[in-house]
Amino acid sequence: MAKKQNENVEVKAKKGFTESRYNPTLLRQMCENNVDAATAKQKLGLSSLQSLRQHLMRLSVTDNQLRTLPELYSRSSSTIRIGKYGLKLSAKKLESLGDFPVGSEFTVEVEDGKIILEMISAGGAEDPADDAVTDHKGESGTEAPEEASEA
Repeated sequence: MAKKQNENVEVKAKKGFTESRYNPTLLRQMCENNVDAATAKQKLGLSSLQSLRQHLMRLSVTDNQLRTLPELYSRSSSTIRIGKYGLKLSAKKLESLGDFPVGSEFTVEVEDGKIILEMISAGGAEDPADDAVTDHKGESGTEAPEEASEA
């Protein structure tokens, strides 16, 4: 019975092993030719830019020389993705697209595969109920005691 458990452990260890796609000669050549990050990621068969960054860091340590590729750390400020919580529109992305004050409201329309946001009201006059205002009162509702100053 003990042998069966040991065999299962070995099989699990073999299943969990993934072969590295690290190719230092190809990566070094792409760095010297200033290939952009998306092309390098595709040629190496990597799934993310983070993997490419790790491979470049490994190459940099091996060569004792900092290696990087164009567009490795840049992000598109106008690209919007759908996540598990819905559309993600950060304030920075909205700033790059135009002037949208905090509190602006939009209607949403879908036409020909395009999502169209139409502003119905500009922010500016914020509702005071939305702000987390503290009134400097203690938990019991009375004013919090001020520190006594000793002279």
